[in-house]
Amino acid sequence: MGPTLNAETADPQIEIFNDRAAVTQAIAQNLLRVVTEVLGEQELAHVSLTGGGAGIATLEAVADLLRDGSGTGPEWSRVHFWWGDERLLPRGEADRNETQAREALLDYLVTEHGLPETNIHAMPTSEEAAHPAAGAKMYAQELERCAPEGGIPGPHGALNMPEIDVMLLGVGPDGHINSLFPGKESLSVVGQSTTGEDDAPQRLGPPMRVTLTFDAVHTAKRVWTAVTGQDKADAAVRAFAAEPDVSEVPAANARGRHQTVWHLDRAAAEQLNQA
Repeated sequence: MGPTLNAETADPQIEIFNDRAAVTQAIAQNLLRVVTEVLGEQELAHVSLTGGGAGIATLEAVADLLRDGSGTGPEWSRVHFWWGDERLLPRGEADRNETQAREALLDYLVTEHGLPETNIHAMPTSEEAAHPAAGAKMYAQELERCAPEGGIPGPHGALNMPEIDVMLLGVGPDGHINSLFPGKESLSVVGQSTTGEDDAPQRLGPPMRVTLTFDAVHTAKRVWTAVTGQDKADAAVRAFAAEPDVSEVPAANARGRHQTVWHLDRAAAEQLNQA
């Protein structure tokens, strides 16, 4: 049976901005606000990061807000960072999401704002895992290490992972999120937090990936997408079809438990009725 929309998650809200800079600025401001609010209610906050142009630009926008003083940062020592997916490459490779996120924000938080290195939970490198299945198992163990006793409720039983307060996602022109690509077996993996992908589309670079599953995405309290550029317009309109086919447009299933927000620039939203 193929993947279907999770009816227990929040229906998506659409917010449209003039351009990518406006999209990333808005998400950055909201991220600082929400993480600060979360830490007012609980001991730790967990944020899942994404790669891609808009995803990394969002992290750069957070750093800019902190540097110029227009954004009030939370107590970073209480924030943990995770990833939605990663390319199985050597540590420090430019194509790794971790490398780009460190350059955009995380290294700055470590050196200037007291973020402990132990709060950065990078997915395995190719030196640590020879194959995506091994990397997925390793990251599942890391998630479990920070999980509450008994795990957290998932669509197909408890998952041993922390509850993600904000999950940032990008959307590919083909409608993929994380490394959950159209037509792949990984779309139907249930009851576990991670899975491997050894055959990502060639046009997207290295084929071997580790990714969170749909089940893991659906445990997040808030899922926020950053979708920019005319090349994303077709994926966006297909994701918002009356009855989207998740196996063809995985982004349709990018949904959080309490909140789902799609942030689009006008180019990406041009085919939507709301644009």
